[in-house]
Parts: sequence; structure tokens; C-alpha cells
Amino acid sequence: MSPSQSIHDPLKTRCQRLIDTFGSPTSLLLVQIPQFDLDSFDPIIARKGGYPIFPPTGLQFLHEAIRQRRLQIHILDLNYELLKKVHEEPDFIPKQRWRGLLLEALERLQPDMTGVSCLFDFGLPLLTQAMETIREYGKTITLCGGVAPSYQASALLNANLVHFVIQGEGENKLGFLLDHLTAESWAIPDTPGIYFIENGAIHQTQGPMDLVHFQGNLIASYDLVPIERYHHYGSLNPFSRLGGDLGSRSFAVLQMSRGCRARCTFCAVHAIMGKGVRFRPVHDVLAEMRFLYWNRGIRHFEWLDDDLLFHRAEFQDLLRRIIASDMEITWSANNGLIATSIDHETVSLMDQSGCIGFKIGIETGNRELFRKVKKPGRHENFIHVSHLLLNHPKLFAGGNIIIGLPGETFAMMMDSLRFSLEVKLDWIAFTVCQAIRGAKAFGEEILENDDPLHTQNLGNFIPTRNTSGQQLHLDGNIKTGYDLFSLDPGLVPNAAQIKEIWFVFNLLVNYIHHKNLQPEGHVGAFLFWVETARKAYPNNPVMALFLFLAKRINHEHHAAVALFQEVIKALESPYWQTRFQQFDLNRLLEDPPKDRETTFRALAWLRETSHQKMVTTLHPQDVLTLNKVIKKKKGSGGLPP
Repeated sequence: MSPSQSIHDPLKTRCQRLIDTFGSPTSLLLVQIPQFDLDSFDPIIARKGGYPIFPPTGLQFLHEAIRQRRLQIHILDLNYELLKKVHEEPDFIPKQRWRGLLLEALERLQPDMTGVSCLFDFGLPLLTQAMETIREYGKTITLCGGVAPSYQASALLNANLVHFVIQGEGENKLGFLLDHLTAESWAIPDTPGIYFIENGAIHQTQGPMDLVHFQGNLIASYDLVPIERYHHYGSLNPFSRLGGDLGSRSFAVLQMSRGCRARCTFCAVHAIMGKGVRFRPVHDVLAEMRFLYWNRGIRHFEWLDDDLLFHRAEFQDLLRRIIASDMEITWSANNGLIATSIDHETVSLMDQSGCIGFKIGIETGNRELFRKVKKPGRHENFIHVSHLLLNHPKLFAGGNIIIGLPGETFAMMMDSLRFSLEVKLDWIAFTVCQAIRGAKAFGEEILENDDPLHTQNLGNFIPTRNTSGQQLHLDGNIKTGYDLFSLDPGLVPNAAQIKEIWFVFNLLVNYIHHKNLQPEGHVGAFLFWVETARKAYPNNPVMALFLFLAKRINHEHHAAVALFQEVIKALESPYWQTRFQQFDLNRLLEDPPKDRETTFRALAWLRETSHQKMVTTLHPQDVLTLNKVIKKKKGSGGLPP
């Protein structure tokens, strides 16, 4: 008996037991669970296209890896099916009926094996419910994988929710498992990272480090994914909503590379994908794009890559081929580019090839914390990118900043506020730090929980996204509004305080002090982003108010009047009345601006008032540095009469 045979005896025994129970599998159903919180689901937001509807790209890569086998494969995107039902059936309640969609698919397709994918921890409650539904169905061998299940193998197996858990990249592991489960063997080499229970003990397969050879395209998998319909029921992000009403512009996602050069401590990409950045050949990516453009009518593409520009020469080659092609497309990269790879030539090619916007990963404005989380580059790189973009006004560029990184003090958060104002990008996407399994910054603390399967909702990195009415609870034990600037600089704020800091920073940077709402700004960029983003936040009067002001600046007075009425209606809420009073926004409603000039004067007064209130409450050591960023303008005087 060879060492390999003895090592994998438990796997062979387990597989044979399952074959004896379920028969030798000839079909596989791959399932993507919903991508949003069902407890706070709002059908109005759904019908405006405000919920995410990313296609099941990871499952499509699995399909491509095994499609040559004598195996019937199905893909069920529950996220798509759920949003489709909401649009087609006004009385459909997702929380009550989504499991019925899964059960109906199981009974219709009768798969011999069912695999469920879950990306992050916030999806674990739905993963648990999905696996319970499949267990109740009882006629299929079960598998699950993804980032969160990779660190939940023991809990899932001990709860008898699944037969196999696949850790990390799944293509080779799934092939190895199928060699043991089905009557067909492709002689896949020994592969580690498949967890299962045999004879009362948890085992995992052994073998050399598994690294997937990233190549090919997903064209065949689109027979199972109606990608041309996705844009009718949701969106990817504000970039994908370009073009106005829901359903007006079809979109798809692309992935050129897998992995990331960085070793950011708050991220688990390295733990899941391994070291290095592998990329698909340019001709494979272009073939997929051309198929989606000509055969499925796709006109907008979103890049999923964690490090799209690592192989910069190859990416530039792809952009040149897109420019030379007969495809008229737009594309975006919301996931965050690494600034050190953005140079003049790359930006120029991006602009010419149809790019409408991208984000860059700043993460923190504090230099000490920046080094501690091992983010590549320096803050000067972000300033350099903002200067490069001055010659490319059509490109919308945002930055990603995390609030509440492990050990982050309020002083460090203030550095992020200052840098957000200094870097002068078109938007700063503030998010609240979420502990991620496999990320070094969080150690083992995330695993220590009385609820090992995380059946309770874990919250969202955007605090208002899964709250009732998209409002934060104003806890009396925290400082709110401008009062939070009196926090001790050395304080590490608690979770409730961090959410309020997120709210205040977002309001100050992206609205009150926004560069594109000033005379030298590009108001069209502000309108583009906030109008599209607002579909996910239709009840937010702050967005409506500043859109009203932007419309005045842009001479769209009829639209401005309608937005103003929306603000007045929303202010029936005591919560929003308090918020408007905290930040003096109510003063803009007493005598609302009537034209471009009075709007600029009103905004200048608001910025000056904001500055003074921050300075009044700030710790003395922060005042001078804040003054360097927010420069007082002459003639702001006060609100127009």
C-alpha cells in the first residue's frame, strides 16, 4: 500500500459510505446564497435596483474546471432568483420564502450532489439556513466552500450540516473529491484542504500546496447563467447603474487575476488564495469579453480583481486591444486599485478604453497604522494619482477608507478625516472594519463565539445598510454630531461610537466639504455618483438635500424643486430632524438657494460653520493640522438673505 493510499483511506471510506447511501453521483447543483441582509430587506430599494446582484463567478470557475466530466452540472443563483421574484411578485417576502426557492430547485433538479458557496461571515446565517434546507431535503451529498466556510469546517461538520467542506480555492479540490465520489477518475494529484467526518473524527485530505493554474474563460458556464437579465433586477455598485433607470444598461463581471501582492493584515486574500498574483492570458479575457458583448449584449464590465494592476504590462495590452476593437463598452474597478501601479500611461489607456471610474485602497490616513496593516505604498502615491487625474476629468476616482481597524485610536481616525479632505478624490467610501477569518489583524478572536455557526446577523461594513429605515441608533452613551470631535485622541472607540464616527466623516467629506460642490469643482461627477448611489438609500434626506444643491449649481431647477420636496417629506422623521439640526442643514431649508450663486454662498457658509464647530470641540493638538486642510474662504459671510 502506498503512503498516498493510506493517507486517503478515511476519504475513500467516507465516499464509499455516501455512495452506498445516495448512489454514485452523476449530477451536481452549485448554489450561490443571497448577498444581502434579509432582516432589513426593503422591496422599494430592490425595485430601484439598489441591492447587489453579482453573478456566481466563483461557481462558474468551478464549472469550467469540471465541465469535461460525465456530470450534469446546474448553477442556482438564489440571489438573482430572489430579486427576480421581488420584481415579478409584489407580495413576495424574501425572508419567509427564499428557502422555498432552494427547495423547489432541489425537487425539480434532484441533484446527486449539492455545493453551496459563501463568501464572508455576514453570509453565514443564510449559509446555515441553506444547509438546513438541503439536509431536510435529504437526497443529496452536500458540500460547501468559500472564505467563511474555510474557517468554519469543524462547526459545519459537527452540526451535521454538510458532508464535505472545501477550504480555499476549489477547482483542484473539487476535482480530487469527484475522483473519489464518482465512477470517473481524472487522476487529480493529492490535494489538501477537504474536510469531512469519518468514524466520529474530523479529517482533512493531505498533499502538496494547492495552487490553481488560472487560465481559460467562462464562456461555457454562461449557458447556466442568464447574465443578460441581471441588470433588470439589481446592480453591482453605482458604476453599474450608469445610464439612468434600472435595466437600461447590461453588465457583467470580469476577473483577469487571482491573488494580491499586498499582505494587508485586515484582509484574507493571502490566506485563501496563497502567495503571488496569477493572471489569465490576455486572449482568454478578451475572448470572454467579446462573447459577452456580441452574444449576450453586455455593455458594462466590472473588474473583481484584488490586484488588477500587478501585471501592468499585460493589463495595458488588454486595454490597447479593447481600444482597437469594435466594442463600445464602459468598465469600472470598484474593488480598489493599488496606487503604486497607477501611472500616466495606464490612466491614459483606462480613459481611452471606456473606464468610467475606479477606487483606490487608502484604508487609513494615519502613517503609523498604514505601515502596521502592511498596505503597499505611501500616502504620497494617492496624492500623485489625484494629480494625474486632473487631466482625465471623465474618470471618477474614489478612495476606500476603513474606520475601526484593530487598535485604531480616535487620533488615527482624525488623520483619515484630514487625509480624505486633502487627497481630493471624487468620493471617499468610508466603511466600518469587519473582522475577517484568516486575516492576521484579528487573530483567533473571531473564532471565539457562543454562536459558532453565526446564526445571528453580524452587521454590515456600511452601518446604515441593514438598519431599520437606514438610520443609526443614537445611543446616549456615545458622542454624536460635532460633539464627537471632543473625544480623547487616545481613545479606541467602541462599536457604537465607530458607527457614529462613520456617519459624521461621511457627511463632512462627501457632502459638506465635497470638492465638486465648490466653484472650481466638477458638479457632474457629484451628480453621477450620488444619483446612482441613492437608489440603495432612497429614504436618506441628506442625499436628497445635496442633490438639490447640486441641481441648482447645474441649472437643473425643475429637478431641484422636486428634490427639495422630498427633503421636506423625509424630515417628518424625528431622527432626521435631529441630524439636520446637528449639522446646521436645517438652515439651508429656511431660505433655500434659488440659483447657482446663492447655492455656492450657502455651501460656503455651511463649510465655514462646520470648520468652526470642529475647531471649537477638537483636542488642541488636532486644530492646527485640520486648519491646513480646511482653508477658510473670504466672503463666506453667512447664509444668503
